[in-house]
Amino acid sequence: MLRKILSVKEVVSFIRDAIENANLNDIWVEGEISNFKEVLGIIYFDLKDEESLLRCVYFGKNKENLKNGMKVIVKGDIGVYEKKGYYQLYVKEIKSHGVGELFIKFLELKEKLRKEGLFDEKYKKETPKIPSKIAIITSPDGAVLHDILNIISRRFPTNILVAPVRVQGEGCEEEIINAINEINKRNDIDLIILARGGGSWEDLQAFNEEKVARAIFSSRIPIISAIGHETDFTISDFVADKRASTPSAAAEMAVPSREEILSMLDLFLKRIIKVVEERINLYKRIIDGIMKRKAFLHADELILGKADELNYKIEKIKSLSKIYIENMKNMINIRFEILNALSPYNILSRGYSICFRVRDNKVFNSVEDIEVGEEIRIVVKDGDAKCSVKEKKKSDLKKH
Repeated sequence: MLRKILSVKEVVSFIRDAIENANLNDIWVEGEISNFKEVLGIIYFDLKDEESLLRCVYFGKNKENLKNGMKVIVKGDIGVYEKKGYYQLYVKEIKSHGVGELFIKFLELKEKLRKEGLFDEKYKKETPKIPSKIAIITSPDGAVLHDILNIISRRFPTNILVAPVRVQGEGCEEEIINAINEINKRNDIDLIILARGGGSWEDLQAFNEEKVARAIFSSRIPIISAIGHETDFTISDFVADKRASTPSAAAEMAVPSREEILSMLDLFLKRIIKVVEERINLYKRIIDGIMKRKAFLHADELILGKADELNYKIEKIKSLSKIYIENMKNMINIRFEILNALSPYNILSRGYSICFRVRDNKVFNSVEDIEVGEEIRIVVKDGDAKCSVKEKKKSDLKKH
């Protein structure tokens, strides 16, 4: 019996189907980079260990630090390049070998908490549209806190409580947990922002700790997690009620803008006007129906006697309606003026300023809080200035 002679295409297709049926997708592989090269923005390299070698191709953007001899763990799909007749790993993600152990623990913990339901949408709490007071858990140093405060004050000023914690290093997890627990004992906090700036995978490990995740999940106050850069994901992000790509994005997510408030007030006013107009139209229809009754059509004397009274009532309804609408407009304008008056920018525009100690970035309002020679930062309506205290003198302003 003659055996069927296969074409090269048939053999390669058979191998391709066998690999695809093996479901070698989203697998993690550990090894050392060799034969590294870049062609037209596409990275080609071999991943090897002491016994084997695996061809790899990478279309991603995170390639600045890749080089021969570097130990990495990569995620991707095994596929066949039919034109050349070999299989290779189509890489989706690359991490350095140094974080391999941490990343494996991250994946294991993520899967464990997912199975327990800590990431389920049904447990996510709604964040308030207009929070009266926000607690910010972050490092008191660096730009993160400054950026969040600036954005909130610009969009919609509200009361702020800063809970300073270390965001990396030994023992920082306990500080974060204690801050969450202490804030939950208060009754004046509507929202928590948990934030830190970008860093390496190792720097973000405090937010991949199981005990931190469970503290976030147990919080009765909704929490926005804003850890690292847009591409960074931590366990805290998955457990929190909302995840912001950056700390600045968390601030924008926490409070509405002035334009949104004005839009809400305008919509409220339109609804009031619509209700009043509908009521007026209802009374008009009732009156028109009465006027068309047979008894009134033939009872000229009766209608004549009641005409002035009817017209008076119609005019009174219109007058009261206008007064009601004007009162509502005035009420809305008064509330908007109150909101506008509370803005710190209006206070600064009247010649006032806000003074911070440079050493701890805290506001002071007494000469007792600063020392001669100390650097201070003064914020005015159009910027800020750093100054040095040459002398201080206490005075009683109440006497002037």
